[in-house]
Amino acid sequence: MAEEKFAEAGFDATYNKKESIKYGLILGLISLVLGIVVLNISKSIQTFWLLTGLSYAINTILYMVIALVFAYILRKKNGGFWNFSIALKSTFLMLLISTVLATVFTMIYVHTINPGLQEEVLRNTINVTIEQLESSGAPDDVIDSRVATLEEQMNSLGQLTLKDTFRSLMISILMQFIFSLILAAITRNEKLSQSKPTNFN
Repeated sequence: MAEEKFAEAGFDATYNKKESIKYGLILGLISLVLGIVVLNISKSIQTFWLLTGLSYAINTILYMVIALVFAYILRKKNGGFWNFSIALKSTFLMLLISTVLATVFTMIYVHTINPGLQEEVLRNTINVTIEQLESSGAPDDVIDSRVATLEEQMNSLGQLTLKDTFRSLMISILMQFIFSLILAAITRNEKLSQSKPTNFN
């Protein structure tokens, strides 16, 4: 009887790999599309704060909100209850799949399908950054330093190696693990039993 109560509460539940992979693929596809849309819009935005805010709002905030919704959906499919361990495994697998999918296909898109896109975005970023710094009265050395950093990024676009890509992917996966810890803590929902609590007095 006790084992049944724990099973109902989700303590001995196992995470559904199939569902985590499914929602990871969906999240990855959403992330890929959003990222490509942001890149294509960013190459023509003329306002510095809109340029930086758009990327953060869509690629970070919106992605996190969608991931949180998917985490609650996964918990619901697990009976509405899961402990921290199951929540962590489920959400991390979902985020891992989405990160690998979005990263790989974004690389294919910007290096094969639309190889000039990143350079256009960086050139526009340089222009709006210079305008923003000049309008804010920034010293010339600050402007030069910022522009030099952006130009270095632009010059290195065609020099990315497999090692660089792998390192970037590993950093992204580490960040996603930290995010999965947060999702697990937020969506964790344990319940000992549906019955009345036992009085030990």
